[in-house]
Amino acid sequence: MRALIITWIIFFCLSANVFSLGERIPAGGRSAGMGGASVAMIDFWSISNNPAGSAWVEKMSTGIYCENRFLLKALFFEKFGFVLPTKAGTFGVVAEHAGTGNYNEIKAGFTYARKFGRYFTAGITADYLGLILPEEYGRKNMISCEFGLLFVPNKRISAGVHIVNPVPIKITTQPVELLPTVVCLGMTYSFSGSFLASIEAEKDLLHFPVFRLGAEYHIAKAFYGRIGVSINPIQFDFGFGLEFGPVKIDMASAYQQILGFSPSCSFVYCF
Repeated sequence: MRALIITWIIFFCLSANVFSLGERIPAGGRSAGMGGASVAMIDFWSISNNPAGSAWVEKMSTGIYCENRFLLKALFFEKFGFVLPTKAGTFGVVAEHAGTGNYNEIKAGFTYARKFGRYFTAGITADYLGLILPEEYGRKNMISCEFGLLFVPNKRISAGVHIVNPVPIKITTQPVELLPTVVCLGMTYSFSGSFLASIEAEKDLLHFPVFRLGAEYHIAKAFYGRIGVSINPIQFDFGFGLEFGPVKIDMASAYQQILGFSPSCSFVYCF
């Protein structure tokens, strides 16, 4: 019976897109409360979710995001970001870490984004990826990239695409294992100044596509309520956000029927 339970946990962890080197992991408590739908949303965490979106960030900002999948210590994830808008474009730095003990995944990136005309923005990120394994396996260092595009024809609609690891990079040679190439497409629509919906589809070369849908409602001046769902596997999300001048705090949790809750939170400060 114990072996069967462990097998089920492993299966659902793999199918739930649990942290894996090179995967696209949506960041930010806002995104986490909306099912992870983030590729077409414009906020500080665009630096990670779609670098093209950071071209719309108007103030120098920094933030941190933490997530604990299924409340397991080994599945704790943390990310740090910094964005600097200039006349020449928006520059940013992002770093993340997942794992514990003898197994750790590290990713660090340098991002640049700028506007092209009134409606289009583009961004690119140069990534370093590190995989730290037990002593007998050593350490693996890799260089990759990702890029994004965003189309914002008006204040109500935005559509984006984010491509991660477009060039095949080998993790191992025997057997051959490559960093996953991931493509994400999505759009957001603001029905009013208070209600926004976001939808996206994400696909890599090996797995079935993941679909995400989320909504955000501006309940009060400083308070936001959020809800979302993702499919393949099915996961429900909810959260809220607080905004006090330059400070933004977002908290959320995902729920899977078998594996339980995955709480997350983020803190952003705009200088």
